[in-house]
Amino acid sequence: MIRSNSLLLCALLLTMFQAAMCQVNLKSVDQVWDHYDRYKEPVITNRFFKHTEVLHLIQKHTTSRFIDAVQIGQSVKGRSINHLKLGTGKTKVLLWSQMHGDESTATMALFDLLNFLAADDEHNELRKLILGNLELNIVPMLNPDGAQQWKRRNDLEIDINRDARYLVTPEGRALMNLAKELKPEIGFNLHDQSTLYAAGPTSNTATLSFLAPAYDYPKSMNEVRKRATQLILTMNTALQTRVPGKIAKYDDAFDPRCFGDTFQGMGISTILIESGGYYVDPEKQYIRKINFYALLNAFESIAKKSYANQNLEDYQSIPENSRSLYDVLIRNVSISKEGIAFRTNLGIVRSQIKSPDFGSMSYNGRIEELGDVELTYGYDEIEASNLTFTPGNIKLMRKSEWEALSPQQELNLIREGYLFVKWTDGTSPAGPLNARLLNLTNKATNTIQSASIGQQAQFLLSRDGKPVYALLNGYVLDLTKNVEAVPNVFGY
Repeated sequence: MIRSNSLLLCALLLTMFQAAMCQVNLKSVDQVWDHYDRYKEPVITNRFFKHTEVLHLIQKHTTSRFIDAVQIGQSVKGRSINHLKLGTGKTKVLLWSQMHGDESTATMALFDLLNFLAADDEHNELRKLILGNLELNIVPMLNPDGAQQWKRRNDLEIDINRDARYLVTPEGRALMNLAKELKPEIGFNLHDQSTLYAAGPTSNTATLSFLAPAYDYPKSMNEVRKRATQLILTMNTALQTRVPGKIAKYDDAFDPRCFGDTFQGMGISTILIESGGYYVDPEKQYIRKINFYALLNAFESIAKKSYANQNLEDYQSIPENSRSLYDVLIRNVSISKEGIAFRTNLGIVRSQIKSPDFGSMSYNGRIEELGDVELTYGYDEIEASNLTFTPGNIKLMRKSEWEALSPQQELNLIREGYLFVKWTDGTSPAGPLNARLLNLTNKATNTIQSASIGQQAQFLLSRDGKPVYALLNGYVLDLTKNVEAVPNVFGY
């Protein structure tokens, strides 16, 4: 009996020790979140970095002998596709990013993770756990030609992620050949999605969306897909502490053209991660940090195999993402059209306009919806039940007077009902205008007299004839407050 009790006590102490060690590691991951700025790669400051910057960052880590790097292919335009390897563990993990050239959030996070894993500080136990148990294989910027022109497809105009069967693209062939050579146990397919997706029928943005792709049309569940699903659940648990309610999942209909579905069928537990939207994060720098945190939690879980404790049924509780958000939603505004006055709702979306050097973005706000907007929401919402859609007026002034306007003077003119300036001594430019509030026009009258689908969102919301809000190129200005310039207005 004494021996039995001793064995029971030892087992209990061992369980408590293991649980304590898990807590230490979990605490360490959370502390890394607090210390993230130490590891954030300073060379990358926005979404529009190019292949050249990636090569410099790869060289930084190969020079320090932290990673091994080898070219595994070339893009259509001859840019290198690179495979980075680090870690000495038996479990091989393959991560690839920017398969779509204009989806760069995860690429930023991958270089932040390399900085973390190369560092030497109080998080060394976590590094030792990850690098001692995993072999990380990273292909950053699989589509460098697409990144160069900030476009989804490669230079053949083929969507690489729909090329898993035909392998027409050199980029797709490079990834497939690497996967067949490595035979990794786990793969991460890293993408971006529209910022207008919500997590289920809610106002919550889908900041990250996951998918454990199906490998056949019946959407069967084998051990390979089960492991991918359990890893998603692990990341979801961690992320709910950072972006609660803002995690979603994709519909899992099988598509044999896609790499994720194909790799799942090849025995690689593949997880799709899509970076969506977060309020006031147009460059996705906070979502970059969210990616960093999600992947770090996944690495830890793979190293410890703790994901195996996740219950598959919990996957059903993750809401599906849905395209149900607008940049701005105006509810119950009074408008007049065709001689009829009525109250309705306006959904406004800001589309993106690439700069000529593909290094920055301007925005073009337009009315996308007019009418019933049940189960849709806005990043910004205005309850306009006591407001009226009001066209903006045109202010006549010389070019030099416009150039001399201060932001406060522009704001005062908007409060008086002006949204446009027409130069009396010349022709003003067309296209996006930065760091201003008032639009420019060469027209004698404002053509935006009522709300219409597709119309640019340049109007006022008034109460008793006095402007309360201004919609400038789809951006909301509360005229009761002092404001700064919006990202851009327009010249017409």
